[in-house]
Amino acid sequence: MRRLAVTVLCLVPLVAAGCGSSSGSSGKDPLDNALGYMPRSAPVVFTLDTNLNGGQWKSLSANVKKFPFSGQLESSLNDSLNSSGLDFNKDLKPQLGNQLVFSVPTVQTALGGSAQVVAAIQVKDKGELSKMLSSENDIHKDGKVNGATLYKSSGDTTELAQDGDVLVIGSTRQQAVAAVQQRARDDRLTEGQFNSGLSGLPSDAIFRLYVNAQALLGGSPTSATARKVKWVGALRTVGMTASSQNDGIAIDFHAKTDSSQLSDSDLPIAPGDASPPVSSGSGVIGVGMRGLDQTERWAESVAQVVNPSGYASFLKSKRQLSSRLGLNIDKDIVAQLSGNSSWTIDGSGNYAFRAEPKDAAAFRQTLTKFARVAPQFAAGAGLKGARLTRAGNLFKLTGQGGKTIYYGMVGKVFAASNSAARLAQIASDSPQPVPGAKGAVSINADVGKLVAQVISKAAGGGLGGAFGGSLVTAPLGALTGWASSSTGGITGHLMLQIK
Repeated sequence: MRRLAVTVLCLVPLVAAGCGSSSGSSGKDPLDNALGYMPRSAPVVFTLDTNLNGGQWKSLSANVKKFPFSGQLESSLNDSLNSSGLDFNKDLKPQLGNQLVFSVPTVQTALGGSAQVVAAIQVKDKGELSKMLSSENDIHKDGKVNGATLYKSSGDTTELAQDGDVLVIGSTRQQAVAAVQQRARDDRLTEGQFNSGLSGLPSDAIFRLYVNAQALLGGSPTSATARKVKWVGALRTVGMTASSQNDGIAIDFHAKTDSSQLSDSDLPIAPGDASPPVSSGSGVIGVGMRGLDQTERWAESVAQVVNPSGYASFLKSKRQLSSRLGLNIDKDIVAQLSGNSSWTIDGSGNYAFRAEPKDAAAFRQTLTKFARVAPQFAAGAGLKGARLTRAGNLFKLTGQGGKTIYYGMVGKVFAASNSAARLAQIASDSPQPVPGAKGAVSINADVGKLVAQVISKAAGGGLGGAFGGSLVTAPLGALTGWASSSTGGITGHLMLQIK
């Protein structure tokens, strides 16, 4: 059994590191066949493509080889397999080519404290599979079910089943038996159902994930309140894929909702494909948002459902504050943020925010009025002992330990930051659109520099740490992405550049 465990753990990175390729027919409907060992109601299912001759694996292998440690990784993983008595090229490669399917088969197991999964793959040669299982020293035959031969592990609860040319792996004997029995029933998971949850996403992706969100929410006794939120109640499935491209790794997702239950005002982020520009820079994560006011109102609607008493107190406080300051919080602050806004954060924890209010002059007056209660708000947000002073045309909140927040209007831009220099930078910046982005949220992050900084700090800093971090992360480029919302769901895309 130890050898099998090593195989499962090492298979993916070994392939990516370039351990070879398989050949031969993928068989008749191998994905549908493997999915059939899972129930139609399975809440979580994901697949891994093992067709090593495919363009995806070749692309991934090329991307991995751009990193200086790829050779050591391949050698280490090969050593792990060799120590287990398995030869990748001889024992494993000939069996690959079809989709390896993993599933959390029931809502109860998905919501339980211990992870229990079932896996299945249609192999190329059932005779060779039988020989490999029979040669394992730490497993032994454990009877049969529906014509499939069961194998029990000597070291843990894992149970295997060979059902013709399909290998089934269960966390327990009960799981493996249930999977084999499921294959003979009509209520099995089909390829059509699986693909319907991933429609619009890359069909040739190496990794594909299907989540039956409605089943998960419906089966959790603690989610009854959450389902009262319109968007959550309308959520049906979530699909996600990971693909390799010539210049990096792409992740795509789609959370599908029942559009008949929703209007645009029920969405967590503003609808439409117009994309906000992003402030970015070296070693910085930049996020842009259009319609921050909609997200704030949606958060309030969630609070109203989840914590009615707390929301009632919030409304009371908001009314009292509006009366005290002579302004309308919703109109004079929230509604002003319906345009584009942008955040940045760097590896040292310095953050900055900018927005372009609809009426800059009116917002400037609102900030002056708000200054009377700013210290109390800052203290409530964690800036204990906050006091307000002026720093030129800006407001400066200083808390215990010297922690500071600067904020104010710079021309027609509202900006805030824990660093005066960062505030000046983001206020004078000209945010740029993310290529190909659509929707109310966009991102542009300098991942390579950020990871290099983390490695350098972990290595104790200095020239050696900085050099080592830069060497390891040199192939990493920008992480770009976006999210678009409609009553039919939220679609998103992330792309990590590998140079």
